[in-house]
Amino acid sequence: MKTIANKIIFSVIHLAHLNFFKKAIRELNKRGFEIEIVYLDRGKIEKVLQKEFPAYTLTKIGVYSPNTFGKIFMVMKRIKGLLQYLKKNKASLTLGVGDFTLAFCSRLLGIKSILFYDDYEFKLNFSLSYFFANKLIIPKVIPKRSKKIVAYGGFKELAYLHPDFYKPKKKIIEDLRLEQNNYVFVREVAGISMNYTNLKQEGLVSSIKYLQEKGIKVMLSLEDKSRREFYAPYCTILEEPLDDVYSIMYYALFCLSSGDSMARESALLGVPCIYTGGREMYANNPFLSWGGIYKIEEEKDIFKKIDELLNEKEKKKWLLKIKGIIDTQLVNTANIIVDSVLLEINVNK
Repeated sequence: MKTIANKIIFSVIHLAHLNFFKKAIRELNKRGFEIEIVYLDRGKIEKVLQKEFPAYTLTKIGVYSPNTFGKIFMVMKRIKGLLQYLKKNKASLTLGVGDFTLAFCSRLLGIKSILFYDDYEFKLNFSLSYFFANKLIIPKVIPKRSKKIVAYGGFKELAYLHPDFYKPKKKIIEDLRLEQNNYVFVREVAGISMNYTNLKQEGLVSSIKYLQEKGIKVMLSLEDKSRREFYAPYCTILEEPLDDVYSIMYYALFCLSSGDSMARESALLGVPCIYTGGREMYANNPFLSWGGIYKIEEEKDIFKKIDELLNEKEKKKWLLKIKGIIDTQLVNTANIIVDSVLLEINVNK
């Protein structure tokens, strides 16, 4: 099939990738590009895509598997499905987040691909993404450099949380009968992802109990719903997907998270975060230096930091600091996505 010059295919293999691409997809569509979205059958991706992009062509390719052996078959089946799809719907460009299967299939069929990625520590996925993509776009805090790498001064989370366009809605917390700075937001990620195979989750349970003992309300975002019974007596478990989880985070006094991305989201929103996931990541290092993320694993140290962050002045101090950093040092990542597409399309004309 003949390549369509203004057709772009986006891949969504994780719900976070939808947030990452959402602004750019709409902007490129306004500029006259034909957009199609392929996605992995995983969690609530399909439901959220149908809600956010009802007028777009959405194609399910592959089913997520949580275990290592299942992932091997998942990759094989997804490659087969992507090859069939791309042959029928040949575009001028494909985009994904760390989706090396998309880049591999695109390369086989002579289609240019751009991948974005910030998890340098997930070596296998990073290496495969780098090898197969025509361009790999990364935050400049990641040390990898080459002709095919584009480094930008920002973080992937600013593709959807940059203050140029993200505005928290107080009505969200009012509907939940919450008061600003009178509760703590907690996120527990499931330990089934290869990124989190060694994750210890017990620390969050004890932290939530500690907050309850101090009379602090806790709103919990729980990825693994089978763990509800561990938390239900001590907190309010949010029913997801939520219309705007970031407003709940924004108005919280502080956050605790075992997931690194949500820790960065919290910090960029101006809300200090205790990160219990234990991963050493280049993408987290600036926040550890600035003071917006506190990487702590020992229970007594977590409790000590909780006591410090119960002082509302700590949030006010961090909010002021990160606003200045975003204004003077960080870019709007949604613009980086759009600009990378326009540059690649023009170069190949």
